[in-house]
Amino acid sequence: MIRVLLVGLFLFLFWGCSWITDFYIQNLTGTKKIIKINYNYLVSKAIANDPDSFEFNYENEILSSKAFRKIKNLKSLEKIEVKDSAIVLEVPPNSTTRIDQSHNGRWRYMIKSVEIDGKAFSPEELKNKTKFISKDYVYKIE
Repeated sequence: MIRVLLVGLFLFLFWGCSWITDFYIQNLTGTKKIIKINYNYLVSKAIANDPDSFEFNYENEILSSKAFRKIKNLKSLEKIEVKDSAIVLEVPPNSTTRIDQSHNGRWRYMIKSVEIDGKAFSPEELKNKTKFISKDYVYKIE
């Protein structure tokens, strides 16, 4: 009886656990890259309701996700275009950009595709091409 209660207690305690799984793009090239993020919902409406929730932070150097999070005053990318379900960004050369802040890899369900210089990648393709480093996903443009 005690075992059943302990197992039940542990399941109950850990049922709501979640962890941050940010999605980063590192531009390792010497040229700026155009990134178009296509969402599964009307992102333009979400931005109108809460503009600060779609801030794309970056740094002009290649950083690990851990080092990126330690920086207090991150730079913010300008959105070149916001149209219905898409956002277009210009990623600087030799930089690290946080594309999405989420929990438990939720970005894979919110993003329909990411286009880099016109080539589209589904979330599954991105997941397969990214490095999963300490709970974060890092895609490298080489």
